[in-house]
Amino acid sequence: SSGINAEYGQIVRTRFSEIINRRGMTTMSTGKAIADHLTAWNNGTLQGTHISMAVPSNGEYGVPTGVFFSFPVKVSYTGKISVETGLELDDFTKDMIAQSYQELKAEADEALELVRQH
Repeated sequence: SSGINAEYGQIVRTRFSEIINRRGMTTMSTGKAIADHLTAWNNGTLQGTHISMAVPSNGEYGVPTGVFFSFPVKVSYTGKISVETGLELDDFTKDMIAQSYQELKAEADEALELVRQH
C-alpha cells in the first residue's frame, strides 16, 4: 500500500509537466480552467459539488492562515466562495497536502532569497 501511495504521490506532483511533455501546453487547457472558474463565479457550483480553487487559507486542512492554496470550494449563486471543510481525508491525502504546502513554502523562500540578493 505504501508503495502505491508513493507512486501516486509522484504522479500527482509531476502530472502537469507530464501533460505538457506529451501534448504540449495548450491554450485550451488553460482556457477550460478559466471558463470553469468564471462559470462557478457567475452561476455558483451545483448543490453537493465543489471545484478546486486557489484561495487564501483560514487554516483549513492544516494549511497556515493566509497562504493561497488549492482547496475544494463551493461557490454560491452570488459568487461567495467557501472552502468545503466537511471532507474526510485519509492519512495519505493529509500527507500530500502537507507536502504540497512545504513545496510551495520552499519555492516562496527561494524567490524571496533571490529578491534579497538583488
